[in-house]
Amino acid sequence: MEIKRFFLDKSSFDGEKFDIVGDEFIHMTKVLRHKVGYKIVVCLGDGKDYNATVTDIGRDGAVARLDSIVENNSATECGFTLFQALPKGDKFDFIAQKAVELGVKNIVPFLSEHTNEKNVNRNRCMRIMQEASKQCKRAELARLDEVTDIDGLIEASASYDVMLMAYENEKEKVIGDYKKEIESAERIAVIVGSEGGFSESEYLRLKDAGVKTFSLGKRILRCETASVVAVSLAMYLRGEMRI
Repeated sequence: MEIKRFFLDKSSFDGEKFDIVGDEFIHMTKVLRHKVGYKIVVCLGDGKDYNATVTDIGRDGAVARLDSIVENNSATECGFTLFQALPKGDKFDFIAQKAVELGVKNIVPFLSEHTNEKNVNRNRCMRIMQEASKQCKRAELARLDEVTDIDGLIEASASYDVMLMAYENEKEKVIGDYKKEIESAERIAVIVGSEGGFSESEYLRLKDAGVKTFSLGKRILRCETASVVAVSLAMYLRGEMRI
C-alpha cells in the first residue's frame, strides 16, 4: 500500500510525535480510513520527510510517532516562479496544479488588459496545490500569492535573475536563446498571459523592465497549455528535467 503524506505545521511536532488535527486529520480518517499502526510521511515545510507510525486516533485528532527523518530530493535547485494572468473559469486551478507538479515554488496570479476574471478562489486552489504536492511527493508546499497587476509584476522584476515571457507576437526569439542566462540563474520567473494575451503597451512596458520574450512556436496555444510548456522548457534548460 502506498504510504500517504500529510502537511502539518511545525508546531504539531514536539520532537518525538505529531499531533494531527483539522483537515489533515479528517482526510486521514474519513477519506483514507487510516488506522492505528499505519505508516505515514509528515511534511513540515523544511525539505524533509518525517516517516512516522500512527499510534492513536481519537475523536478530534490523531497522534503519530516519529520513526526516521530523510532528506526529500524533489525540490528544484533554484527558485521558479510562475506569473499567470488570470484565465476564464477554473483554468487557473489546472495551471496551478501542473505548476506544482513541475516544481514551481511560487505562483503569482495577475491582471492584465485582456483578463476577464478578477479573483482566485484561494481555498480551492490551495487545496488543489496541496493534493498535487502529495501526488508528486514534494516536502514543501508552493506559495500562492495575492492577485497583482502589471505594475506589481514590473516591480517584482528586480527580484529575479531572469524573467521570461511567452509572447504570441514574438517572431524571432525562442527560449533556447536565453539558455546561458537560465543556466546560471538562481531565481527564474516565467510569465504567461490569459486567453487574450498581452496588449502592445503591456509588452513594451515589460520589455523595458528587462523581461525576455520568446515564442512557443507557429501555433497559438491555449493559456493553460502555454503555461505547462513554458515552465517545462525553462525547467529543462535549467537542468531540472533531464532526458
